[in-house]
Amino acid sequence: MLNRRTLAVALAGTALLGRATLAQTNPAAVQQNLQGLSPDALRTLALQGGAFLMQSAQIAVDKPTRAPLKQFAQFEVDEQQGIMRTLQLAGYQVAPPALTPDKTMLLQRLTSATENGFEPLFVEAQMTAHQEAANVYNAMVRSTAAPLPDRVLASLALGRIDEHMKMLAGMLAAR
Repeated sequence: MLNRRTLAVALAGTALLGRATLAQTNPAAVQQNLQGLSPDALRTLALQGGAFLMQSAQIAVDKPTRAPLKQFAQFEVDEQQGIMRTLQLAGYQVAPPALTPDKTMLLQRLTSATENGFEPLFVEAQMTAHQEAANVYNAMVRSTAAPLPDRVLASLALGRIDEHMKMLAGMLAAR
């Protein structure tokens, strides 16, 4: 059941994620917007982003794709499941919040994409979502109000995000 506080955080997250797509054109503005959010709102954004990364990667696991992309996708699914388990171990009740409408539409596009059209769309979607995640996790690391488990998880995630961005760029170049 959704309580008012959770609903408010989810709505704020939905609005902010729409603005987070500005990250590539105005990263300072995105960071400024994120810095004012509560630890709960940042965690919700991280969970929303992780849910999209996992669901889109699951589509890639199930589609006929090149082996490196399929391996990356399975790794992403496993990693997002690990993040959820880590948050549960830290004492949080984690249920992925609903995706934003644009992410839901993107998942539909990925699902219906043909083999030739899928890979570039998937890689682009993953790169954008990883950049959005990096913005959220950077804000968590910098937040003095964020609980220590949030900041530790965010710090670990940032290193993995950087690694993923390099892998995705390599896949894009190899096409």
